Amino acid sequence: MKRTIIPVSDLKGEVLLSGSKYLANRWVVLAALAEQPVTLNNVVNNDDISAAVAGLNQLGYHLTRSDTTQLRSEPRASGLVQDTRVFTHHSGTFSRFVSALAALEKVSVTIAGSDKMNTRPMADLFRALRQLGVKISANGNRLPAIIHGPIKEFNCVIDGSVSSQYISALLLIAPKLAQDFSLTLTGKAVSTQYIDMTLDLMAKLNVAVTQQGRTYRISAEQNYSGGEFTIAPDPVSSSYFLAAPAIAGGQVTLQQYDFDSLQGEANFYQVLKQMGCELTRNGDALTLARHNASLQAVDVDMGDMPDVVQTLAVVACFAEGTTVMRNIAHLAFKESDRIKDTARELQRVGAQVEFGSDYLAVTGGGSLKGAIIETYDDHRMAMSMALLGTKVDNITINHAEVVAKSFPDYFDKLASIGIHSQMSQ
Repeated sequence: MKRTIIPVSDLKGEVLLSGSKYLANRWVVLAALAEQPVTLNNVVNNDDISAAVAGLNQLGYHLTRSDTTQLRSEPRASGLVQDTRVFTHHSGTFSRFVSALAALEKVSVTIAGSDKMNTRPMADLFRALRQLGVKISANGNRLPAIIHGPIKEFNCVIDGSVSSQYISALLLIAPKLAQDFSLTLTGKAVSTQYIDMTLDLMAKLNVAVTQQGRTYRISAEQNYSGGEFTIAPDPVSSSYFLAAPAIAGGQVTLQQYDFDSLQGEANFYQVLKQMGCELTRNGDALTLARHNASLQAVDVDMGDMPDVVQTLAVVACFAEGTTVMRNIAHLAFKESDRIKDTARELQRVGAQVEFGSDYLAVTGGGSLKGAIIETYDDHRMAMSMALLGTKVDNITINHAEVVAKSFPDYFDKLASIGIHSQMSQ
């Protein structure tokens, strides 16, 4: 399916977004592991979370949706008694988390993803699990993999420079182990805010983690408690609705904005303020406006907000000067190579772009043209590049349905603030 965006100017609207998939990915695992019932509200109904719920139930956990936004769990009575297979679809986060969960079992668990997921890195997590005595059979240290636990050792060292998801995966299962567990990081850790998010949610279910230097310690046989929790809206999804008025002009208000989020992406609005946008906070609502002021380029370290790099790159096409996004090397290992592939698609529309292994630089003010944008099976490529079409004629997003991975009603939400599109085959 293709989506052609219809240009617009002077936006005006309000939007309320579904819960963060980053929080939901962690919450569904915590709910599954909890020793008491858990109820989760405002759970996003996307492909990633659906895959996680189905996969956890395949492992014998008990998760049910009471409606499209509420999820409930009941404690699991016992471990698996026969070999099992789990399909993770496109979800990198769930692939990492479920690999650690599988290591708790005394039988073999086969984990496989989509063709694209099966190309993504897993080696550092598999090395850590092998340190813990887990047997893993995987060609090239990628999925599909056969994991045979249980965990027999309780100390490991892991490189934190590729993905924080590996670290979160090991922390999440630690309370279920028979002995005290320690996890030591090496290398330059990336996306540490997502580790902090994992620790924060574990604490909400009464599990304590202590940190000494670069070592995390979790005492044995702690139990996750239960309760009812509401998941805050997603800061990354919010970025598109902040960027839209920055590009097209006008103003958009985000209701129930998560100002207390641990995600670095929640501070994206501050970058847009540096570029010349106006911001207003009214309680938990955030309004971004741009009327007469022109956008100005910025030079910014994006290490703590990697998932809005593509959004900023699109905004930069309409700013005066060269916007430089630094400290983004780990974006090469996402759903697409979000450095090289983003540069390629922006160049396709005529933008002036330079890039290297750790940066992306976009010079605005040039003449842009319509094009068919390739998405590389990457939901964030589709969502960010669609914003080009608010100012440039004939921007068509190829395979626009990929947004279902994280934000199935994305184009409907865009239409609610005045950004319309036409579908075609």
